[in-house]
Amino acid sequence: MRNLLYLLLTHLALPAVAWISWRKCLRAQKDNPSLPDCFAEKFGRIHPQKRHGIVIHAVSLGETRSVLPLISALQNLHPDLPITLTNGSVRGAKQLAGTLPEGVEHHFLPLDYPFAVKGFLESLQPKLVVIVETEIWPNLIRACEKQNIPIVLANARLKTSSMRSYRKFGGAWLQSRLQAFKWIGCQFEADKQHFIELGVQADKLRIHGNLKFDLTLDQQLAHKARAWKQQFIPTAGERFIWVAASTHKGEETLMLDAHRTLQAKHPNALLILVPRQADRFSEVEQLLQQQQSNYATRSSRTPIQQQTEVLLADSVGEMMLWFELADVAFVGGSLVPFGGHNILEPAAVGTPVISGKWHHNLQTLYDAIKQENGVVIVDSAEALAQQLLLFADAPDRRQLQGQQGYRAFRKHSGALQNLLQDIEPSLKNHNRQ
Repeated sequence: MRNLLYLLLTHLALPAVAWISWRKCLRAQKDNPSLPDCFAEKFGRIHPQKRHGIVIHAVSLGETRSVLPLISALQNLHPDLPITLTNGSVRGAKQLAGTLPEGVEHHFLPLDYPFAVKGFLESLQPKLVVIVETEIWPNLIRACEKQNIPIVLANARLKTSSMRSYRKFGGAWLQSRLQAFKWIGCQFEADKQHFIELGVQADKLRIHGNLKFDLTLDQQLAHKARAWKQQFIPTAGERFIWVAASTHKGEETLMLDAHRTLQAKHPNALLILVPRQADRFSEVEQLLQQQQSNYATRSSRTPIQQQTEVLLADSVGEMMLWFELADVAFVGGSLVPFGGHNILEPAAVGTPVISGKWHHNLQTLYDAIKQENGVVIVDSAEALAQQLLLFADAPDRRQLQGQQGYRAFRKHSGALQNLLQDIEPSLKNHNRQ
């Protein structure tokens, strides 16, 4: 009954879904001509250059970054095996354009309609489908099962609230879909227990850890950060620099409030402000103008003056540079009720990490880091300002906090190797069939 209801509701929504997809793809093609087949691919019509490989689905840009080390490892282990990376976000695809590893093909994952996923799988004929994080598409799972294609769920996380909703509305139907996964690689023990509560057999569940703990850092990152400081912040050695990363609407005002409090004691302090979404860059710049902040933009690529208070990082793909050169990092989406973002990137380079209280989207990850005292939690702009003052006044405190964050990051690494150990048998068993 639930399966029929799901099919009915999704098909009733098809005209609206098609219209929205068409509009998004049309806008994307205007900005990036390299996405000409966006709309067709949303409905399963793809023209792959190679078949019989591995499909890895990462819904957003953040998840895509987390699987790049997996892709590299698979290319080393199976150089002749094609790898296709899919996502569902048009914005993510635009940002990925031109940055994929050599030999990796990109397509959109089709919308979850039987005819669309059937065409997608028949075109690619993959040996294995890897879904990253908790992307549960019933018709895709069912199609893989029918075509005898192994499908696995990797880096899976399942919040308590999501688990309760799935259990309430999915019932035995969702349980049967989850059982169709060859295995589910969970991030933490709590995630495993939540899947068990949904009815997944324990022998299908693994605890791999979180792939985002296995960041592959550019070995030249520290050198690039030093060179960037010398070129663009001539007085960097005299300034306390902090970055507010992945900020959301309403959060930038809080960052500027905290920065003004910091400047009362440290007038040379510099804030690097990095909005989460590129389409908000102009909106945040208008806010800086309204508040009469003395600011510069990354896109201007001119040196930062002594009187500059804020650098608006209106660029994409430079987040690790900002974390490396900053004295302290605040990770956004957490002083507004969005639910938090990845705190591991600044921890990986030993930069002290501050977050707001709203981090429920990544609760298990935050819990793991908090157990190691690797992140400082604040609940307001005032509390953030006070923490920044503590770090600005005490370099030794900053160093200790950075070390604690780095140790927490290192303690939980190793998810990639755990994942590969389960992927390899899945590939070999399928090859024998």
